Amino acid sequence: MSKILDAASAGDYDALTDLWLETLGGNVSYDEMIDALSILQSYGKDALASELLELTIDEKEIEGEHAFSGFLLKAAGIFRRSEPLRKALVEVLRDDNLMFQPLEHFLKLSGLKKENTDVQSSWRAFKSLMKYRKDGYLYHNTFGVGQITRMSRTHATIDFQNAQNHDMKLNVVLESTRPLASNSLVVLSWRNMEEFSRLFRESPSDFLERLTEEPLENPGEICLRDLPAFFSGSEFTVGEAWKILRKTSTSTKGFADLGDRIVILDETVEFLERARMIINRRREPAREKVKEIKALLKSCCNTFPEGLTGLLDDVRILSSPETGSLFELCWILSDRGKAGVFAEIKYHFLENTAARGERALGEILSPACRKDYLDLFFSGETERGEKIRLLSGLRRSLWEHAAAFLEKSDPELLSECIGDYLSKPSETDRFLWTLAFLATRGDEWDDSLGENQTGLFLDYLIFSCADTQKKVIHLLTGPLKSKLDNYLSSIDARKLINYLDSFNTSATAQNEGMCLFVGREISRRKSSSIAKSVKKHFWESDALFSSLEAIEQLEADSLRLKQTEIPAAAEAIGEAASHGDLSENAEYAAAIEKRDLLLDKLNRWMKELQMYRTYPPDEISSDIVSPGIRVQIQESGGAETVQTIDLVGPLDADPENGRINYMAPLGNALLGKTTGDIAVLPGDDSTEWRIVSLKILDLVNL
Repeated sequence: MSKILDAASAGDYDALTDLWLETLGGNVSYDEMIDALSILQSYGKDALASELLELTIDEKEIEGEHAFSGFLLKAAGIFRRSEPLRKALVEVLRDDNLMFQPLEHFLKLSGLKKENTDVQSSWRAFKSLMKYRKDGYLYHNTFGVGQITRMSRTHATIDFQNAQNHDMKLNVVLESTRPLASNSLVVLSWRNMEEFSRLFRESPSDFLERLTEEPLENPGEICLRDLPAFFSGSEFTVGEAWKILRKTSTSTKGFADLGDRIVILDETVEFLERARMIINRRREPAREKVKEIKALLKSCCNTFPEGLTGLLDDVRILSSPETGSLFELCWILSDRGKAGVFAEIKYHFLENTAARGERALGEILSPACRKDYLDLFFSGETERGEKIRLLSGLRRSLWEHAAAFLEKSDPELLSECIGDYLSKPSETDRFLWTLAFLATRGDEWDDSLGENQTGLFLDYLIFSCADTQKKVIHLLTGPLKSKLDNYLSSIDARKLINYLDSFNTSATAQNEGMCLFVGREISRRKSSSIAKSVKKHFWESDALFSSLEAIEQLEADSLRLKQTEIPAAAEAIGEAASHGDLSENAEYAAAIEKRDLLLDKLNRWMKELQMYRTYPPDEISSDIVSPGIRVQIQESGGAETVQTIDLVGPLDADPENGRINYMAPLGNALLGKTTGDIAVLPGDDSTEWRIVSLKILDLVNL
């Protein structure tokens, strides 16, 4: 080390001054002088440093050495206030850039021409401005990367990637573009896309590190919005490149992936201090702090650092309504809740109402942490009503976890909730979740639904969301397959067809194989070998049944339509056509429309007549509900309410007088049942009805 540096480091300022003056008269080492001045500033001796700087400028400015110019440029980077330095620097810059026309404009913009300015900041601004010179590169948000081909005092001509020889005012160039180094990645992507793609493909970590030197939108972090400037025209799409960079950042030292951005870490700061800085940042949402701490751990630690639990006290004193995020932050800092200290702090951020608890769960990012929060909520001293309300508001995965937890910790509360859910089949998803939960528990729970459970699954499946449909179908075709097979083989063909029709409207039911199961049962019944051994009910055929009188009346109506009304409509068309211009003839259009309606009605009636059959007296029995039967039903549970329903064909139906079409939902719900069976009528899922008597109707005098 030189004598000057020794004196500066030792604080021997008198000797330093003498040595400095002696050096100025001989061979000067400007680099040693700059180092000595930096040492003085670090010791707080700014006045002495300025005095020695001014001595050097007074002594060497006249000589005009090239090395002295370099000394001034370096001094400008470490001195904030020095008027002699500013003046000498301006003169040197003018001498070195004599032919550069925008020089005076740049000196003014940077502040170097202003007396008593901050030299250090002005010099930094000037260096940035001087990147705008002939052959320099820059980037414009619209025109892309470009190279300056001509620079004048007021204008610049630029060869942009998307605009050749584009002339712009200098002020506009400075306001709308960013300067680039010649080795910039965005310049490489323009000039040599093959090399750019090779670098990204073969060494994404090197690419990531070079990317930090680019003029990013937010210094210190990389986001998706930065990438189009680099990858436009590349073999990689912006989305593909972003995924690769995020993956690379997790394995590259000095970076942290926060999901929506990649943060460049300050390697000079210790890990725990970095974590503390994140936690104590003001005005940053707690949710963002959670994301950054998780990314920091993932990027910097292979094992959990024990000292991290010492930051829990910093979290405890944070004031934020985001209690869910603060709970998760403590959960992370205590090694996912494993550290014993977590037991002391976890209740600090636990809410005691369902509404706030649901909000807190929405703030928690980690699924495992959400489950721990739920366990804590349901095992705590929260009011019973609030626990029930929170359970009712959970989505399926969390509901299933909470149900499994309550099954062990509070089965009485779970039983109360399950009874409430089963009483509300209109809330389809939760109703099916409950059925699925009970079905997987076997004998552990009293299955009051019995064999009707499989039917309920199928009846309500189509009304639930796709996720619930998928889970229920997997249950039915897996653990409950035997029950499903038994149920499908026990119901009548018309109900099977109704199931298949409804399942065909659901992509999930088709993709998960539910349609296939029902379709197989229908095919089995249609096969000739089975048809011989299985007797079908007469109403399960393709025929429609009604009384002879009603069928004859339909035939008479069809004949009248064919012989009287349709010819009359045709005659009305001819009459209307004789009135003139058909394009504006409303009577003609109305007559045509009426004729078409009558023809459609006739065609429909003729097709129906081919399907209609009279009730088969030999196949109607008072032992089973069928068309031609009077059914008396009574509300179960001891009530005295009794209803009488006559099941008849479509032509005989008269709902106001109790004669119900056997093909309607109400009739279909009763078909095939016998005395003593229980039925649930459409539109009234909360009431069960028991069939108390069956009687054959007078089929002749309906």
